[in-house]
Amino acid sequence: MLVKMVVLYVSSELNSILIAPQYVDESWIRYEQEDIEQLDFDCTDESLGEAIKRNFDKFAVKNMPNTKRTTKDWPAYQASKLKTETEFEHHYFKISINGANDANIIMVFEADMKSKHDINVTSSVSAHAENHKLGRLVKQLHDIQINRTIE
Repeated sequence: MLVKMVVLYVSSELNSILIAPQYVDESWIRYEQEDIEQLDFDCTDESLGEAIKRNFDKFAVKNMPNTKRTTKDWPAYQASKLKTETEFEHHYFKISINGANDANIIMVFEADMKSKHDINVTSSVSAHAENHKLGRLVKQLHDIQINRTIE
């Protein structure tokens, strides 16, 4: 088995959560799948948790068809419909969710704090946790992302 991964791009400002399931290729490079699920930020914690589990389970092995990808090939950015990558990175915060090991029974949530020293906030939870707990954790991590400054 492989360590699964899904990436969330969260913007309370734009009322949007983009959920990007991942592929891994034979050289262990991870990249986003083409189908991005989009939810409103104000969705229920239950529906967010359900979407996290559904997309976490979409993780698959697949060789990248185009190794010369550009921003135009970035599925989450394209799904955002924003005009520039800079605008996307300004409005969205990234939360990566990985399996703690190849059994994938623990999910490790890592909230990118956009820190110049690469300091992030991490939390772990059972992959079998109730959906509303997973959804609530994402919203709590996002609250930390937008309200705390880590240099």
